[in-house]
Amino acid sequence: MSGISRRDVLMGGALLSGAAGAAALVPRDRLVLMPKGHELEKLVPQTLGSWRHVPSPGIVMPRTEGSLSAKLYGQVLSRVYYSETRLPVILVMAYGAVQNDLLQLHRPEVCYTAVGFEVSGTTAAKLPLRSGVELPIRELVARSDRRIETITYWTRIGDDLPTNGTEQRVAKLRQQWAGYVADGILVRMSCAVPPEPGVRDQLAAFARELVKAVPAVDLPALVGRPIAARMA
Repeated sequence: MSGISRRDVLMGGALLSGAAGAAALVPRDRLVLMPKGHELEKLVPQTLGSWRHVPSPGIVMPRTEGSLSAKLYGQVLSRVYYSETRLPVILVMAYGAVQNDLLQLHRPEVCYTAVGFEVSGTTAAKLPLRSGVELPIRELVARSDRRIETITYWTRIGDDLPTNGTEQRVAKLRQQWAGYVADGILVRMSCAVPPEPGVRDQLAAFARELVKAVPAVDLPALVGRPIAARMA
């Protein structure tokens, strides 16, 4: 014992404390809100209010086995919905069964920038679903030389609905401290037009139709259990 200095004791205590903290962050449970065996393709109706899905293969990005997208997302849905009275809406949904440091939802403001778009007007907002029920969302505009999109989207990780990268990281850390990892989903809708007056309103109307049309058993997978319960 005489050969052990006070510094050694302090360092040993720090290492033990660090090890205990690391052990506390090792998830022991899973939170999966997507019902087993349910698929996005069947979950989302072909008709949403006045919009109807018309097959448009051009928007579906090819996914190869073993690719990053295949690892990130177990399911991806890409559709275009047309209406006789409203703007066409592009709907993209990406679901991942595990959200951790290696596999996590990629936020559109990052993805669009990565493929050459200029992103502007990004802001957090609240989407009224019904009286007293609001869904945290993110709005932005993406421009390239050939295309412009006005975008509304939300992300769910477990029961959390983060609206930016920092909130997303905090939500995952909080879940890890609680001892579990959760599944997650990205729900993105856009119109291929500038953000003129009324465009956001049409995207909001489409989002409400989507939430209203999804069966109650599947709704937590889209918006989390607290909001799903309030929509019941």
